[in-house]
Amino acid sequence: MTSLSPASPRPFVALSGFRFRLWPILLAAVLMQAILELGRIPAREIYRAGAPLWDGYISVFLLLAIAFQALLGLAAILAMRRLLPAADPHLRWPPGASYVGIAFLIGVGMGLVMLVADYWPALAAQTAPDMSYSKAPLDSAGYLLGMITTGLAEETIFRGLLVGMLVVLVPGRLRIGALDLPVAAYLVALMFGLAHWKSFTVDPFYQAMAQQIYAFAWGLIYVWLMERSRSLLAPIVAHGMGNFTEVAIVIALNALWA
Repeated sequence: MTSLSPASPRPFVALSGFRFRLWPILLAAVLMQAILELGRIPAREIYRAGAPLWDGYISVFLLLAIAFQALLGLAAILAMRRLLPAADPHLRWPPGASYVGIAFLIGVGMGLVMLVADYWPALAAQTAPDMSYSKAPLDSAGYLLGMITTGLAEETIFRGLLVGMLVVLVPGRLRIGALDLPVAAYLVALMFGLAHWKSFTVDPFYQAMAQQIYAFAWGLIYVWLMERSRSLLAPIVAHGMGNFTEVAIVIALNALWA
């Protein structure tokens, strides 16, 4: 018999298969901070030891920190694979559609959003945005290289390690409208924003707050790309292009409006 009653409306928010555990969330937060900080220690020491060679170019420290953080993230993933075999860090070449083209365009869009959110007073006044590094061409080039490779470290840590771990230890999916992601994606996106807490000590409040908001949003998009491509490649591309786009425009505006 065919039912003539209308179908129940699909809820806008739905949580399924969720099991809350506090200790894995705390462990993920500790791992995040430890890897980020431990990666900076050897970078800082090498930078100081070789200061006469690079004459204070901040980009050298940035590139060293990215390299050490990426290596620590990979080491942590290797440990995770032994201790938690069910965890998937997505360290593979995309087995199907790579989503790299989409990730590239998403990254450019992210960069434009960050540019406006971070520098709208300067943009409105048509004055050069502040640069936190040397305006020397070589340092600017090094900084751009650091920006486009940032995802190698941060996506390995945040999406490969932390999301991979929490998907297993804090299972469940949260759907908000058409966005259906693991609960781990939301937890790590929040951590990703909080990882930028130091911006509150050095940047204007509006800029630091904007970074919290868009870092959370980008964290969700990176997991969306990771799940659909089944690889970290697309999130790495989007992350790098977002940072590169913003910094490249800041450098160009400083050259035009200085």
